[in-house]
Amino acid sequence: MTLLDAAFAHPQGLAGRLGAMIMAYMTRQRNLWTTSLLDLRPNDHILEVGFGPGALIREMAARVPEGFVAGVDASSLMVKQATRRNKKAIQSKHVALKEGSALTLPFEDNQFDVALSANSIQIWPDQLTGVKEMYRVLKRGGRVALILQPVWAKTDQEVKDIGAGLLSTLKHAGFQQTRLEFKSMKPVSTVCALGIK
Repeated sequence: MTLLDAAFAHPQGLAGRLGAMIMAYMTRQRNLWTTSLLDLRPNDHILEVGFGPGALIREMAARVPEGFVAGVDASSLMVKQATRRNKKAIQSKHVALKEGSALTLPFEDNQFDVALSANSIQIWPDQLTGVKEMYRVLKRGGRVALILQPVWAKTDQEVKDIGAGLLSTLKHAGFQQTRLEFKSMKPVSTVCALGIK
């Protein structure tokens, strides 16, 4: 396992803890943009797949005071860090975080109004299966968002091309009214593929 893998893709140990601090700090602008695209309502039930250090979980929980935010992440270290970051919301049962796979989400069908994944889909072993799982747990009319800030992309056009791939995955999973949003930002531009169940 490389240092980058231990810090970001499959966080563990000291490298994972440092990676989580970097992710929480560096993703603030992206998280604010993401929440602006989701048309969040006060009583929405939201699922984030691959929540990392839990910064976006905290942001969304603040925007749905009468709702509920759940999260699934494959890394036990990220579950611990996100749990610390969202301790009060978890204690009040406003937030629930679980360790698990994007490919077999531990939730019933038709449970959420919004499902999203930010900077996680690129490390899933099967992206289409994970997106189909998001489709399954969404209510009819539920909104999905796949957000990616691809650090390996060298140009904005490359980021947009990656976004087109995300859009195609949404369509293959059965989502309708799909669209792509793009935001130029530092250090790397961000793309968001959106759709409706």
